[in-house]
Amino acid sequence: MKILLGLVPACMLAFGTFGQDTDNLVENGSFESASSKLRRLGMIEMADGWTSPTGNSADLFAANAKMPDVATPENVYGKEVPKDGNNYAGIVVYSYNDKMNRTYITTRLTQPMKKGMRYQVMFHASLAELSKYSSNKLGAHFSKKPFNVKDKIPALIDETHVTHPDETIFNGMYGWDVVCGEYVSTGNEKYITIGNFTPNNDVGQERMKKPKEVKGTQIIAAYYYIDDVSVRLLGPDEQCDCPYGDNQKQVSMVVFQRTPAINDKMTPAEVLEQYNVYYATGRYDITVSGEDAINKVAELMSQNPSMKLRVTGHLDNDEYDEAEFRGTSKKRAEYVRTKLVEKGVAENRIIVDDVQNRKRSKHITENDDEQVSNAKNRRVSFSIVQ
Repeated sequence: MKILLGLVPACMLAFGTFGQDTDNLVENGSFESASSKLRRLGMIEMADGWTSPTGNSADLFAANAKMPDVATPENVYGKEVPKDGNNYAGIVVYSYNDKMNRTYITTRLTQPMKKGMRYQVMFHASLAELSKYSSNKLGAHFSKKPFNVKDKIPALIDETHVTHPDETIFNGMYGWDVVCGEYVSTGNEKYITIGNFTPNNDVGQERMKKPKEVKGTQIIAAYYYIDDVSVRLLGPDEQCDCPYGDNQKQVSMVVFQRTPAINDKMTPAEVLEQYNVYYATGRYDITVSGEDAINKVAELMSQNPSMKLRVTGHLDNDEYDEAEFRGTSKKRAEYVRTKLVEKGVAENRIIVDDVQNRKRSKHITENDDEQVSNAKNRRVSFSIVQ
């Protein structure tokens, strides 16, 4: 399986994104404001402000979804940790011989664009594991009026205003790629639509192998999760600072996930060692899966009131080689301790340990490439204090 690397400028490593800027013209760019009644595919309208511009409904995935098909991080098309927050959208970008209709997402900007003004446009995409194809031409289109095509059509064919400058085929799984560019307004555009607006004959595509560990049947399409959408007005002397180019720091956005292997014969110590919290490079915030692991550890501590816990922070080798990341393992462990205390575990029952890259994950196998090994090493682990 090909692992995707997200390209992130150094100034964004403190978890800030353009999608979170107060001057973002996309009000619900990470799909976090959404109804809790999400129950099936095709319900993008449950995300405040977002709609499908054709009769083919796009999808919304949320951590609090009632049905596993539309949950995050794991759902009917694969597994992906949200780029920002807990939710993301999903669209069909390409299908072989148009056997599946494409889907799109549209939202109204918070204010109309101004003629001649420059805007930085950015969103993130991740290929779902059950896609039989990957493709390029994923981009954004701006319009004064919404498309509002009620019929179920194969595709919207129109101008793509912002796409990847190299028209890259996005074939990475378990990570987020970025689409970013500058758009000069023709005046009074009010809507952004995201999808593929190019005829099939002009779309680059690759056939994908299904990852061995993924269950389910591939769909005859390139299906992408979409998250963290932003449109930001640029100042007169401000450059469109897209995260491309040799001067940008390349970091892995891969977050490893595994299901703990627990049985009734295990001791509390053995159960604890099954739980880990995993991270992207340089990060110490908690994903949904990480929160679940912390909840289980807190529950185990409640069931064993005399037990003391060691919370250990780890780095991968690449993080250790970067001075700016070297303190991240300690931050990871300290933040997990804070979360455990919030969940009722007494602070004097927790010891924080920082081993940086000195303890290799026991879940690394000889078949893992360097990127996967690093993802398994970026973690917080748990053990009983003897």
